[in-house]
Amino acid sequence: MIQTHNEQCDHFQKDELNALSAIYLSDYEQLKDVHPYSFQIIVAPFVPADQFYHDNVVYCKIFIAFPDDYPLKSQRFHFEIQGLSRNFTQDNLIRARKVCEQVIEQHEKEADCQPIVFAVVESLRDYVYDQSMYLQELYDQQNSKTDDNYIYIPPMPKFATNTPVTLESFTIWKKKFDQEIYEIKKREKNFTQLEEMMKKISGKQYFDRKQNKEDDNEVLEIINEDDDIVELEDEDYQGEEDDEEDQDRPLYEREQLE
Repeated sequence: MIQTHNEQCDHFQKDELNALSAIYLSDYEQLKDVHPYSFQIIVAPFVPADQFYHDNVVYCKIFIAFPDDYPLKSQRFHFEIQGLSRNFTQDNLIRARKVCEQVIEQHEKEADCQPIVFAVVESLRDYVYDQSMYLQELYDQQNSKTDDNYIYIPPMPKFATNTPVTLESFTIWKKKFDQEIYEIKKREKNFTQLEEMMKKISGKQYFDRKQNKEDDNEVLEIINEDDDIVELEDEDYQGEEDDEEDQDRPLYEREQLE
């Protein structure tokens, strides 16, 4: 049996209504079950609950009624938009209608005779999402002013094991810390004393003091033991040079020296 044009349109409309009800679930509501069909869909942005302050979410409802020749002859249908959120202004209503009209006009130019309600609803959802983002950014800017009395307390670092701070544990730590500070200051003091002593005496005086064993115990502890080894090596080396010079002299000079 050959279907008439209206029967074909009715078949397409029923298929689209079944698809829309399966997609939008509780946001979809059928208003008229017989031809011409009408329904409404709640359009809200898909955002996490913790991403937006609830007063900044923009959402609305779109009413749609199919004409007899949709979608085979014409892809235009009657629709109305109603704001559901308090921040859905008259300007939002005008812009939302314009977004839907642009989608319908684009499909009319293509003349593909395909259902377009889903494309219209999702374009409207993109618009309310952009408006919600805009309001949320304004809200964040207004509430991001730093308080002059605010004191930032960094989080406590987490370690594998934590030692509870008690009077006993603090006393042990304090004793160890004071001992380390004392040793550091002592080394710095000894080094300063040695440095001042080296500035006041000449190298010959320092050598004579070492030969006469006039160095006190404190200086002996500071001076590295390797200094004696270096000096001995220098003296031995000097003696070897004297021997070589004697060997280079003529025989008669060496006999006179002997």
